[in-house]
Amino acid sequence: MMYKSFFLFIVSAFLVVLTSCSPVEDVNNPVPTKEQRYENQAFKEIQVNQKEDNVIVTGKARVFEGVFQYAIIKGNTIVKEDYYQTDGAPAWGEFEITIDKGLQATELELFVYSAKDGSKIDVLKIPITNH
Repeated sequence: MMYKSFFLFIVSAFLVVLTSCSPVEDVNNPVPTKEQRYENQAFKEIQVNQKEDNVIVTGKARVFEGVFQYAIIKGNTIVKEDYYQTDGAPAWGEFEITIDKGLQATELELFVYSAKDGSKIDVLKIPITNH
C-alpha cells in the first residue's frame, strides 16, 4: 500500500512538472507573432502594406457623413494632413491611403473632428515603418 501511494505521488509530481514547463524556443525557426491590430469605434480592419515606393493603409471607417481626417507624421512633425470621403455611418465605408516612402513617415493618425467643439475624436495612431 505504501508503494502504491509513493508511486501515485511520483506520477502526480511528474505531471505537475510536465504541465508547468514552457516549450523550448527555437531561435532558428521562430514562431510568427500575431499581427498587430489597430481599431477603435470609428475605424477597423486596418492593414498596412509595404510596397516598393509607398505604404498603402486600408481599412473601414464608420464616421458621420463618411468624412474623416488623417495626418501623416514624421517624428513629431505633421508632414501631410488631409481628409478622406467614404460611405457614411451607419455603414462601414472602405478606404485606402497611399503614403510615399519619401516622406519617411513614422505614424499615420486617423481621426474625426467633433461637430460639437472641433476637437479631434476617435483618434487612431498607426505606426508606419519604411523598410
